[in-house]
Amino acid sequence: MPPPENYQAKLQKILNGEDTFKTLSEAYAFNPRDATTVFKLARKWSERQNVAKSIEKYKEVVALDPQSTSGSYTDEFSKMTASYTEYAEFQLAVSGLRGPKPDMKPMQDFIAKYPKTNLMKDAYGRMSGYFAYTAPKEDAAKYFEEYATKFPIDLNVLDMYLSRITRDKGPVEKGLELAEKIEILMRDVPSSFQINEDLANFYLLKGDDAKAEALYGKEYADTQTAIMAYNLVNYANFWLRKNSNQDSAVSMAETALKLRPNETNIIIQAASVYVKANKMDKALAIYGPAFMQKNMNDASALYSYASFWAFQQKNLDSALAAAKKSVELNPKQYSMWYGLYSVYSQMKNYPEAIKAMETAIELAPDAMKENLKKQLEKCKSESQVKK
Repeated sequence: MPPPENYQAKLQKILNGEDTFKTLSEAYAFNPRDATTVFKLARKWSERQNVAKSIEKYKEVVALDPQSTSGSYTDEFSKMTASYTEYAEFQLAVSGLRGPKPDMKPMQDFIAKYPKTNLMKDAYGRMSGYFAYTAPKEDAAKYFEEYATKFPIDLNVLDMYLSRITRDKGPVEKGLELAEKIEILMRDVPSSFQINEDLANFYLLKGDDAKAEALYGKEYADTQTAIMAYNLVNYANFWLRKNSNQDSAVSMAETALKLRPNETNIIIQAASVYVKANKMDKALAIYGPAFMQKNMNDASALYSYASFWAFQQKNLDSALAAAKKSVELNPKQYSMWYGLYSVYSQMKNYPEAIKAMETAIELAPDAMKENLKKQLEKCKSESQVKK
């Protein structure tokens, strides 16, 4: 994979001698009152993890350009843009949060001074650990109320607020308001272990054990294992289609089976993995004749079984038995006859395949007939070639 464009641009600048630590230091020595040079030098010290020197230069930037007129900077990671002075003041406020006794006031002053700053979320986020765990209850409540007002649909913000209320054992009314809002927002996003756990903790505090169970109980765990199992078999089939990562793919399919040993769709997906990995004994162990015998009264399961093995072109005798039984159980359903056709076709038994397809066409909806007729003509052509 080629380096990202910004990396290449940086590399070219270095090769050209632009904005290197050496050239910036020389420019600073020539003119220490150029705010742009000082800011870039502050960034260089920061990249070198020299906090003291970077803070020194950020202070110089603020002193040189109090009106924020010298230029702007876009943070490489957050993609937020701010003037040199604003960003320097933000970094000075961040420095106050470090150490055993963090000082929140500089960051709070920064937020008050720049109420519309692009760095607002980062500014509040930098203080969240202190207010979530250490700050007095009243201070935490004020902080989180402001934070949640600024970002009213951010699940992580609301969850941190709710968790602090739970640790403080109140106020329960505010906690309930937050919990209900979080539940609404979670309808449109993937479920989160942490958020569900925090909701359950709150409802247990409130004395609503049933609600806690509904949000983070057996049903939740069952849903999560199902999601994980499907993700694992999808992963396995993906890599085996690429002829890569076979050992990992098989291992993940086996893990999925352990999570959902009785779920037919997982069994089918895992069997597909085993077939691709040339492990037919394992495929037949989970989705072979024994599976068929257990489902001899389920036409749909038998149809799926027959279709799977017809597609794989393996285990065809068992597939044929399943297809015949599915037709016996549900003779008016065209798909059962189509499943029988699929197996006979793979077995090169064209006369029987043609009979099954003709019946399927008679029973099929009108919208399906044309496609089935094309397959029938192809089957007839193949039967003539065989002769």
